Amino acid sequence: MSRMHFKRTMPETVKFVSQPGWYEMEGYNKVGDNTLPNLLALLTGRTPHQSLDICNVKKPGCFNQLVYLWNHFKNAGYLTAYAEDISSIDTFNYLKRGFDRQPVDFYLRPFMMTVELAMTTLKHFGYPFCIGRRLSFYYVYEFCEQMVKRFISETYRPIFGLFWTNSYTHESYTGATILDDKFAGFLRRFKKLGLFDHSIVILLSDHGYRYGPLVELKDGYLEERLPMLHIYLPPWYRAKYPKVSRALRENRNRLSSVYDLHLALKHVLIQLRPGIEFDRDVGCPKCRPLFKKLPRDRSCEDAGIKEHWCTCQPYAKVQPEFFMEYLAKMVVYRINKLMRMKQYENICYRLQYSRLDMAERKLHFDDGGNVIGAPQGVESYRLKFDTTAKAPQTSLKKLVAKFRVTIKCNRDHLNGVKIHLPFISRLDSYQSETSCVHERIAKKFCFCMDAGAANLAKNTSQELEDTSLFHEDEYD
Repeated sequence: MSRMHFKRTMPETVKFVSQPGWYEMEGYNKVGDNTLPNLLALLTGRTPHQSLDICNVKKPGCFNQLVYLWNHFKNAGYLTAYAEDISSIDTFNYLKRGFDRQPVDFYLRPFMMTVELAMTTLKHFGYPFCIGRRLSFYYVYEFCEQMVKRFISETYRPIFGLFWTNSYTHESYTGATILDDKFAGFLRRFKKLGLFDHSIVILLSDHGYRYGPLVELKDGYLEERLPMLHIYLPPWYRAKYPKVSRALRENRNRLSSVYDLHLALKHVLIQLRPGIEFDRDVGCPKCRPLFKKLPRDRSCEDAGIKEHWCTCQPYAKVQPEFFMEYLAKMVVYRINKLMRMKQYENICYRLQYSRLDMAERKLHFDDGGNVIGAPQGVESYRLKFDTTAKAPQTSLKKLVAKFRVTIKCNRDHLNGVKIHLPFISRLDSYQSETSCVHERIAKKFCFCMDAGAANLAKNTSQELEDTSLFHEDEYD
């Protein structure tokens, strides 16, 4: 959920997190396309590329090889917990093998899998709305409430917990309106139990809506890339570490990323457990804890944010011309080449370029604020274009896909065009059209031919399973 959509749809919760002690990070920018790269960056401090070097997602237990924040907190004497509400799209299990060992002290997934199988499930907003007699997300926050009662209200033990919900907001723009009052109610209950007297609490999302009509609007680029982030510091912490409060106030309107948040949580451990040392974070060498003052003029590169996801770089609309269409057609060519390489050409229709909706060129400035030419003549373009699937003429449905892509090139040397396919954003919903494909990147580019092809894909899914779930520099 984006910070803008959070304010539009959850006024009761917005009111709660506007109380003293809460700090909103308005410049918080995502670092990857979907949940996994953003959440892994938070938990490990590594880039998707670096995680893949350690974790081969073809092998069960791959995720147990990574070191997470909850491991650091566990070593410091904390209890650890992790919960999600929908087992079918669990961050570590959707199109992946998950953990082969329980990753934390209190792990809700086995329970959620059991109740989803054993109880009647009512679907709404694309996912289970009710499981048995409870709303699906209730299981996560009641689990959280039990932790607060047991280890904060009754017998105090320090806790590191990650409680993640998808069911109401992942596929629906309006789902959060139903969630608002109920979620704010949980926050008020947590307050009565003393959570906000003792604990640092972080309310965050991984990204905004990535596809659908909202993303196609003028501000859709920001909607997708600026998730919400609210941080609460309890009174005792604010009194003991006033510099942190001042830093968060200053950082409110400064560019930040999940790597800064990762370092902030490590910073808490260093404060509370002097002597703890961590390996140097390689995911973002120039990042710094969000609890320290961030540079006002930092770049997306400084914050570990790739250019395609960056919201701080000025672009200007340019008149669509033959050269822009040439670039868009080159992207479609690369997409079809990838699908052939992955052996999906007999499962998915080949895409055809249709039309260019918008073209933008990155602006460059000198120290005086004057517009100058691109360094070494390498321009960055943002294109939004449509494709159609080359389906039989007997097909009754027109298969249209909308994409946004960032391309670097020198108009005088087109052999050097850089197109990172994982950085192509699909702007329209495609879930119902890609069931025959089990690879995350390929899903964005597929229109399934028929049920027979879908069965073929299922039979070969083990062989073709995605090895590029994190690897965002592949397929240039």
